[in-house]
Amino acid sequence: MKKALVVIFNKFEEIEGIAPIDILRRAGIGVASAAVGSSKEIEGRSGVRVLADTTLNAVKNENFDAVVLSGGPGTYDVMDNSELLEILVRHRSRGAVIAAICAAPLVLCRAGILDGSLKCTGHTSILPKLGNCNASALVVSDSRVITSQGAGTAVEFALEIVRELEGEKVSNEVAKSICFIK
Repeated sequence: MKKALVVIFNKFEEIEGIAPIDILRRAGIGVASAAVGSSKEIEGRSGVRVLADTTLNAVKNENFDAVVLSGGPGTYDVMDNSELLEILVRHRSRGAVIAAICAAPLVLCRAGILDGSLKCTGHTSILPKLGNCNASALVVSDSRVITSQGAGTAVEFALEIVRELEGEKVSNEVAKSICFIK
């Protein structure tokens, strides 16, 4: 079974974190939601409290097939988190899928993953800070790095991660099961 790490943190955009957790699990992918910080309890940007499966520190030495970053205003508080940056760099070097939505592509820039050579997208507020971005694309996948615009694109983002990990057939089956219409 493939494994994915979904990173959440205080003031994360709830839809951007929960949609990938749900959709990846529907696809049969083992998901560990990991909170940045010492507590597994996280409060999202809209005040929704979430209990993560674990903390980032507890899984920092594990290997995953994908690392997924939710976005939201809390992104700016975790951009320089050394554990998070090290996990991203290590997994990128292993060939894992790296996925970031909303403001989280900025973390990929900080980690040196988005250096202007890969196509990407993100929330409209960060597009000027990204190189080689496609402002009109809802989701962009380039060399196993997947980026997306924001909460409204979270389901399509998650389905693209499934497509990358399990193939088009599984992604389409999950999309059909949740009545996702593209």
